Amino acid sequence: MITLADATSLLEQTTDLLHNSPTSEAGIPLLDQWIGALRQAPNTKPIADALATLKTRLQAEPADEAAVRTSLGQVADLLSALSPETGSEGEMPSLLEGLAAALREAGETSITD
Repeated sequence: MITLADATSLLEQTTDLLHNSPTSEAGIPLLDQWIGALRQAPNTKPIADALATLKTRLQAEPADEAAVRTSLGQVADLLSALSPETGSEGEMPSLLEGLAAALREAGETSITD
């Protein structure tokens, strides 16, 4: 199971990547980390499945940009739905919402380059 510190670090790394250099090549290793961690809990397995779909779409030759954008939006929606479940205290809800916003923003620009 992923620790809170590891999850926080991974959230920050992912959000930074999406804001600074959202490329499929840079994102695949982070996707792999997320998929492994999120498959461990029943309430996060749907997010892991959505990330696995996103990874497959990013690795397609050629990548279907519309499908990638759809996947980014789906993952963002799942994160927004999970955020209230993490409780109102601490930084996790705001980190999840920040990542959801970054995913939505990345979906508005090309990440398949």
